Amino acid sequence: MTKEHKEIASRAEWTTHIGFCARTASDLLGYFMYFEHGNRTDAVIKDNAENIIANLEWEWYEPRKIEKVNEVRQLHEAKESCQFSVFITYSDNKFYDENLNAVKSQWGDSVEPIVLFLVRFDRKGKRIFDTIETHHIQNGRSKKIRSQPALPWHAEGKRWEDWS
Repeated sequence: MTKEHKEIASRAEWTTHIGFCARTASDLLGYFMYFEHGNRTDAVIKDNAENIIANLEWEWYEPRKIEKVNEVRQLHEAKESCQFSVFITYSDNKFYDENLNAVKSQWGDSVEPIVLFLVRFDRKGKRIFDTIETHHIQNGRSKKIRSQPALPWHAEGKRWEDWS
């Protein structure tokens, strides 16, 4: 491990990073990860009997751009086929409430839960990520269950803490 790191990652690098993190979490839980499953979902987590545990989608565009972002609708359509859904996306801090409300309104009053990972940023030409939040949305209600710095070298106690 070196102290070399890239302050600003590309869209493709973030997509790869999300896939790697989701795969690692699936492995740690003892499940299997399938990418681009059935040409409908970015990833699916299954158990050893092929039961779907979770459907996952991620999107670079902000959820407030409903005409471009259909991932929440796709997850909503398939919500009864899994135990929970996961949506990973981004939000300009200026449009935070609008982005969070876009996901909540599309999920509606569903009894099935969706876990939302919202990577917040300020725009200074490019996106400057500052915070990642985890929200649990179910039965028309949303609860923020975690918030931390989006970049590991900004998080307290991490091995990269002294790099910034």
